[in-house]
Amino acid sequence: MKILLNLIFPIFILFSSCTLSNNSTVILWTDKPEMAAYVEEFNSIQEKYQIELVYQKEPGEALKGTDSPADLVIAEFLNSPEIIKLFSPLSDVYSEDSMDLSIFYSGLLDLGYIDKELFLFPISFNLPTIMLKKEQGTEKIPAFYLNQDNMKEAALNFKKKSNSSFEVMGFSPRWNSEVLYLNAVLGKTNFHVLNSGILSWNEKNLQDSIKLSKTWNNEINGGLKLEENFKAKFLYDPAYKLIREGRILFYYSDLVNFFKISPEKRENLEFRWFSSKDKIPVLGNVLFSGIPAKANNRKGAIQFIHWFFKYKTQKKLLKSTQIKRLDTFGFANGFSSIIDINKNELPIIYPDLVGYIPLESSLIFPKALPPFWKDLKAKVIKPWIYDQTGENPSETTLQDAVNEWFKQKT
Repeated sequence: MKILLNLIFPIFILFSSCTLSNNSTVILWTDKPEMAAYVEEFNSIQEKYQIELVYQKEPGEALKGTDSPADLVIAEFLNSPEIIKLFSPLSDVYSEDSMDLSIFYSGLLDLGYIDKELFLFPISFNLPTIMLKKEQGTEKIPAFYLNQDNMKEAALNFKKKSNSSFEVMGFSPRWNSEVLYLNAVLGKTNFHVLNSGILSWNEKNLQDSIKLSKTWNNEINGGLKLEENFKAKFLYDPAYKLIREGRILFYYSDLVNFFKISPEKRENLEFRWFSSKDKIPVLGNVLFSGIPAKANNRKGAIQFIHWFFKYKTQKKLLKSTQIKRLDTFGFANGFSSIIDINKNELPIIYPDLVGYIPLESSLIFPKALPPFWKDLKAKVIKPWIYDQTGENPSETTLQDAVNEWFKQKT
C-alpha cells in the first residue's frame, strides 16, 4: 500500500518545527506534500542548515502580505508578474562551477526571467495524454503524438450504434472539459497575464477552437443528444474500465494522473501525447522555486538549491520515493525540469515511458498566468467553454464571465 503524502506532511512540519535551532534554520514555504520527503533527506545528510517546512496555502499570494517571508518558496504560478517581483535575482546562485543552466529545458527556464535576470528555477511540469487500450489493432492510431484528426478517424471506425443510440463511442471532448480547454490552448488562444495584471487572450482563436470542439457532436457522434445519452448511460464507470471493456476508445488524462492509476488497473492501457502538429502543450501549473527578496537565510536557501538540482540528488530522491512507496509520480509529481533525469532515470522506474520522452523542441511552454489561475480556470473558463459547445450556449462572453468572477472574489 502506498503511503499518503498528505498524512506525512503535517507530521513532518510538526517534527521539524520543534527541533531546529534558529541559527541554522531555513524556512521553506510550500503547498506541495511531496516536498516533505525531499526536505527530510536534505536534513539528514548535513548539519549546517536544516529546512523547516511550513505549509502555506497559495505561497505566492502569501508573500504579498508579509514583511517576514520564507527563505525559500516552492509553488506553482510564481512567475506571475505581481509575484515574481517579490523574489531576488539568482545570478549569485548559478555559475559554471556551482550550477550549469544548460541542464534545464530552456523553455522552462525562460519562464523564470524578468528581462535578462533569472528569478525562479523550474522544478517540474506535467503534460496532457490520451489513454487507450494496448494493441487496439488499428494501424491508423499514431505511436507517439495524437491529434484531433487522428482521433476523429479512429473514432469513426470504432463507434457502434444499436437502434437509435450508441452502445460504443470513440471519444468526445465534452467528456472532460480539460480537453475543451486544451483545444483552446493548441488553437493559440494564448491565455496569459499582462504586466498590468490583466488576463488576456486571443478571442478569435478561442472561438475557432470552440467550433473545432463542436464538430465532434455532429461529424463523429451523430449530434449532441446522442452524445449526451451515451455519457449518461455509460460514463459513470472509471475511464480505465470503459477502455478495457471496449466501451470507449480514448479518454483524457494528464501524465501524473495516468500513472496514479494502479499498475494492475492500467496493465492493458497505454497513452499518446495529446498534441497538434506534433507539439505538446506543457500544462500551466509549472512548479517553481525562488528566494524571496526579504529572505533572512539566503545562504542556507542557496545550499539547498545547489543540492536539490544536482543530477545525483534527483536520481537518489526518485529511488527513495519508490522504496518508500510514496504516492507521487516522477520528480516533484511530474517530469523533472532537468532534461537528463527524464531521459535516463524516469524510464527505468516507469517502463511505460520507454520511447515516450518528448524532445524539448516538441513542447509548447505556457506564458505567465495569474496566481489565481487554478480557481479561475476551474470555476469560469472551463465551464464557459463547456457551455459554448452545448446545445443552447449562453450569450455571456468569456470577458463578462471573468469580470463577474473578479467582482465576487473581491
